[in-house]
Amino acid sequence: MGSEDQTEDVGPGIAAATLILFLEDGRGAAEHLMIQRTSQMRFAPNALVFPGGRVDEDDIRVAGNDALVDVTLEDTMERAHRVTAIREMLEEVGVIVGFSPLSALDVRAMQAALKSKTPFSSLLTEAGIKLDLSTIVPWAKWHPRFNSHRRFDTRFYIARHQGDRALNADVDEVGNARWMRANEAIAEAEAGTAKVIFPTLCNLERLAAYPEFERARAHLGDIACDPISPRLDKDDKGDDWICIPEDSGYPVTRRLVAAMQAP
Repeated sequence: MGSEDQTEDVGPGIAAATLILFLEDGRGAAEHLMIQRTSQMRFAPNALVFPGGRVDEDDIRVAGNDALVDVTLEDTMERAHRVTAIREMLEEVGVIVGFSPLSALDVRAMQAALKSKTPFSSLLTEAGIKLDLSTIVPWAKWHPRFNSHRRFDTRFYIARHQGDRALNADVDEVGNARWMRANEAIAEAEAGTAKVIFPTLCNLERLAAYPEFERARAHLGDIACDPISPRLDKDDKGDDWICIPEDSGYPVTRRLVAAMQAP
């Protein structure tokens, strides 16, 4: 298989974070919270994805405030990405992760305030909340290098979900939200009943291989969390394949481009 020179580094993309929750009931593989993006979204409309979004300036302010975050991490941008993952989970589906304390917390009110552009830092300060960033664990970093006007450098995290199944989706961004097992989402993608883009599909396949939180976390000890930059290769028949490094922890590392769903 030959290599196509289409992966030159075009600089950093938009910093973003995604959080994958594990909901376990002891009766099989964990369920993960997934959302279907609305058709109005500029990137990946109608796609089935994990909650997440871009890092904003206020996330960086929260990350730099010792009164609002409770974790020993030297890298401010790593802290900021974790803040983003937690904020987006609250904003998009009304689920809280890493909040302390939880007493008398009005989740719906905080979600509505975020939607009305109230800074997350202000909400945390007013509620007396401190974020325990150690509750979410780095899972992967994706750094696409294809020349596109909307490239996201996304850090993926995993966390155990301690609450119930209740969701309150933001209808402007989320067309649907539901708990799904990884194999269920993969089956919908294969059947064409769900739109699942390449990075999401890769992560679903990895989750299916490690279907409990503790197994997934243990697996991370054997994998370097290096940035993953998909590349395009052309085979002897002239077909294009999208590939990721074989040592990045994913069970499937190459797919035929013609069979992939577009963002």
